[in-house]
Amino acid sequence: MEGRHNEAQDDNAGPEASGASAAGVDELAQAADALFYAMRRARSVAGQAGSGLTLAQLALLEPLATDDELPVGRLAAAAGVSVPTATRMLQQLESKGSVTRHRSPADERRVLVGLTEEGLRQLTDVRARLRERQTRTLARIPSGERARLTRQLHDLAEAITALDA
Repeated sequence: MEGRHNEAQDDNAGPEASGASAAGVDELAQAADALFYAMRRARSVAGQAGSGLTLAQLALLEPLATDDELPVGRLAAAAGVSVPTATRMLQQLESKGSVTRHRSPADERRVLVGLTEEGLRQLTDVRARLRERQTRTLARIPSGERARLTRQLHDLAEAITALDA
């Protein structure tokens, strides 16, 4: 890990980067893609093991862990899906007993969604499995490198977020 980091340090030349720097950026992008896909597979495996929740359903339900009820539109936005897609997914989750849906008393056009006890149990179980897998995996990184990697991942997340701002 140390060797890769030292090579990447030389690639901070900015827009006028040389061919060697561009190759380093390309290599870093490929590593980021590999990490993204590995994490997605791991979340999918952990999510589906025993809970019956897909990765997309997990993303849809996650905001309900901190809010009693939310409108479908907010859940869809948080999960990165369209409202019609979220509606179909929520219909499936309601038929499984994971969520309840009802019209808002303040605005009949809005549908509010809440977790049932079963839905909360499923979400809690999936989150616990994900955290256990993360802990097992990240414990393999030498303790001296964890703080640096943490900073780098936060920096990467900020850089990605800044692209959308």
